Amino acid sequence: MAESQGLNGKTHPYLPSLKLRYGWLSSFFGLFLVAYFFLMSEPELIAFYDVPAFVFDYKIKAALTAIFFIFLIHDVHRFGRDRKRNRKQVKRFQDEVDQLWQSRKQLQQKVHTYAGHADKLKLFISDKLLEYIEYDEKFLHFKSIAAEVRHNGVIGFDKVQAVLEASLVRLDEADSGYEETRDALDQLRYLWDLLDLATTDNIALHIANQLCDLEEQYYQQVLDPESAATQSLQPDFSPVRALERALTPLLENGPAFKTELARGLPCRWQDDATFWVDIQPCGALLGLENHWVLLLENLLKNAQFFSGKRPYRHKYRRVAVNLTERDGLACISVFNGGPPISEEDQAKVFQLGYSTRKVKEHHGKGLGLFFVGEIAKGYEGRVNITNVANTGGWLSIRVTLADGRVLTQMVDIVLEDELPRVRLNPDEAPDKQLEFEYDQAITSVEVSRAGQTEPHSLTVADARSRSSWLDPATPGRPAWVLDIHNKGRQATASFQPLDIRGVEFRVEVPLAETRLAGDDADTLEDVDVDRLNEPFRALGTSD
Repeated sequence: MAESQGLNGKTHPYLPSLKLRYGWLSSFFGLFLVAYFFLMSEPELIAFYDVPAFVFDYKIKAALTAIFFIFLIHDVHRFGRDRKRNRKQVKRFQDEVDQLWQSRKQLQQKVHTYAGHADKLKLFISDKLLEYIEYDEKFLHFKSIAAEVRHNGVIGFDKVQAVLEASLVRLDEADSGYEETRDALDQLRYLWDLLDLATTDNIALHIANQLCDLEEQYYQQVLDPESAATQSLQPDFSPVRALERALTPLLENGPAFKTELARGLPCRWQDDATFWVDIQPCGALLGLENHWVLLLENLLKNAQFFSGKRPYRHKYRRVAVNLTERDGLACISVFNGGPPISEEDQAKVFQLGYSTRKVKEHHGKGLGLFFVGEIAKGYEGRVNITNVANTGGWLSIRVTLADGRVLTQMVDIVLEDELPRVRLNPDEAPDKQLEFEYDQAITSVEVSRAGQTEPHSLTVADARSRSSWLDPATPGRPAWVLDIHNKGRQATASFQPLDIRGVEFRVEVPLAETRLAGDDADTLEDVDVDRLNEPFRALGTSD
């Protein structure tokens, strides 16, 4: 809308100043000229007024007529100029009025729109508020029920635990019922520890207080190893056993996994359609094993839920679980395929009541990752979330045939709609996979990425075989697969890039030895050596 600015700096609407000046000069002079010619046409009046004769001379008449036309032209020109200016002002004023009406209509539309949005927002907030209130009431109700169960069930728990412990003492490790009895005792204690966490107001603070109590027992055990046999509750535990307890029920062949793990570390388990497991030697953790089991169970079940979702699912997709020790920390990582987690949601996933399972057929309770975050904080650890995306680049495929020939193919992996595609030349259209045919059997293959110093190699011993070689650089989430089919004197190879989009949860918790070394270092750092040395300085100066 057209506006002007006044001297005081405020804006105000435009007001037209319509001016139309009258042609006074031409009008009065025209009347005078009419009277002049009328007098000239009446001789009697001329004689009566005794008008001199030169007044009616031709030159006088011509001069008066010329002056009249000059005044007339001047007034007409001034009138036309004023009319043009007035039209512009009227048009400008009309445009401002039109803009004012348009602005009014737009404001009315915005008012209606915002009113509708406000109503929707009120309904949304009220629904969410009711949902959170209902959830808080349910959670408080759940806590009260859990507290009541824990209070009334302590006698029954002690009796069942005593019976299982007595049965376990009477049985030898070689007996058939030993494992079942120990598992039953572990599950009973796990249930009790879960009730203990469910009834506390601050899980992280509750766990931290337990760690303070267990630290003293651990220090006594370090100073006097023989006292460990007399302690009813061990202050430390193995994260490997906790992972075994959490993972075994989810595997297709849990007993075989336990047998393989019992042979020693490192242990890599790949004979499962859902999980890929890599366990490296790791030190003991201070605390209760059941807390770690609860943390792992929630991470694994959350990953298992998302790993089978479309469009991220394919036959080589598995949940990658890795346990290792690094820089005095026990590091457990769980990777699953699925949609990325935004930075905004990463700050919310560990909140109570916030669920990552937002689908119609399943409504999460928002407890699983909440327990994960609280347990990690209680153990003075951290949980990092990393989004994994597909990457492109050139790969070299070096194939050795049975007759000794070596053939090399360079393939280019590109991204289309975030999905990996492959091609031989930049001018070609990318495809999902590439097929290669050879007139001899394949004996070995080497694959290396651009910039990689050492290639990955595979030896094919059988001239009539079919095998699939997954990316050995990241076996938990392979970026490509190479299918090799030897047909005697001929062979085919198929290279396919794989979709590795997903999310990795990484939990890092200090080891028991790290906590002990850290406490000693902190104690030494806090000692004020200068203050302790003051008495000796005084003795030295007195001499």
